[in-house]
Amino acid sequence: MPLAPGCLPFLGHAVRLIGKPLAFLDEQRGRGDVVEFRIGRQPAYILNHPDLVQSLLTGSRRRFDRGEIFAIASPLFGNGVAVANGDHHRDRRRAVQPLLSHSRLETYLESMAELAAARADGWSDGRRIDLNAEMADVTMNVVAATVFGQSLPAGFGSVIHHQLPLVVAGLARRAYGPAAVLLDRVPNPERTKYRSALTRIHDVVDTLIAANRDTPTMTALSEGIDERQLHDDVTSLLIGGSHTSGAAASWLFILLSRHPEARRRLHQEVDRVLGGRSATPADLPALVHTRRVVQETLRLYPPVWLFPRRAADDLRLDGYPIMRGTQLFYSPYALHRDPRWYFRPDTFEPDRWDPDRHEQPPRGAYIPFAAGVHGCPGGDFALAELTLLAATLTAKWNLDLAPGSRPRPVAAATLGPEPVTMTVSRRSRPADSGDGS
Repeated sequence: MPLAPGCLPFLGHAVRLIGKPLAFLDEQRGRGDVVEFRIGRQPAYILNHPDLVQSLLTGSRRRFDRGEIFAIASPLFGNGVAVANGDHHRDRRRAVQPLLSHSRLETYLESMAELAAARADGWSDGRRIDLNAEMADVTMNVVAATVFGQSLPAGFGSVIHHQLPLVVAGLARRAYGPAAVLLDRVPNPERTKYRSALTRIHDVVDTLIAANRDTPTMTALSEGIDERQLHDDVTSLLIGGSHTSGAAASWLFILLSRHPEARRRLHQEVDRVLGGRSATPADLPALVHTRRVVQETLRLYPPVWLFPRRAADDLRLDGYPIMRGTQLFYSPYALHRDPRWYFRPDTFEPDRWDPDRHEQPPRGAYIPFAAGVHGCPGGDFALAELTLLAATLTAKWNLDLAPGSRPRPVAAATLGPEPVTMTVSRRSRPADSGDGS
């Protein structure tokens, strides 16, 4: 089995995985379908073929579990559905799944559309916005208004947006950092900031629960569990369900700013379909190009860019023996940019999702929401939310990067862009009518 180069004594590949993780993953894709690397002294494996990833995700849940890396996120998510394992995950997912079912989604779409319209109405011509903060706030309010049935208290979205990066960075240091064992044992400024950020986020979740304690959603979610588990599941839904969509929404508007022709065609479509009004749920089937822009955004910048699993028993994978307890990883980011499955994989081309023009990638080569028992239950929710948001905002506004600005991806808990400011300008006239295809 090929071993990734650059392995250091005692540290393994931790330095490269923390320092330049996306470049590291891209390099391994060319070395084979299964590549060994080291976390400290322990061997781990990266899977680079869709068939192997599908086997990992959709086979018996007894073959693989989430492993100890998810446990490192417990200071944030506790034992919530976002990080739960085994039978406990099965039970919590069964409790959460109805909240994101197709029948519920239909009732949520109206609230999604209203919140997108309110965001569009709140901007002014020439305003400069913190794109990440805006998208994080609107997607977090979408989750609060739909899943929990009540708006997030004012300012709480901002608290989570600013504190979450401190927590995520702290969790990453504790997962992969060479001095991880010392971070919480020795008093230091990093520990103080990390713990303060955790406290502030958990306070927001507690306030949301208290404000919605008797709602049907909270009542159903809390059935048969204690307050701690309820807190953990609400944290999973609120942060896991919004932080990922917020990152994707930011990339969507960055990509449209960089690709004027794709934006022009999106304008044509939204002008034809909406006629100057905000999008409604009934418009979704007609927003074909808009949805393809969303799909292509999720291909280039899947919010969760790296997933771990752990072998629950000794097994063989692609002919290689894998010992029980070994960690295996797959990267949607690397799979989505594999030239075996995508023509010009690093290029933003929404038309690649037109089945009449392009052959579609094989199963497992496009997995922005993972798959199997640990797949994201809110995938359809996110697709509808991002499509409505894109259509409503672009119907009224252009969002433009400063000339020469090229925000870089930040591979943390999600694959969001680095902080970026965009200028909002009112569209002076509708694009020429067209079919938007």
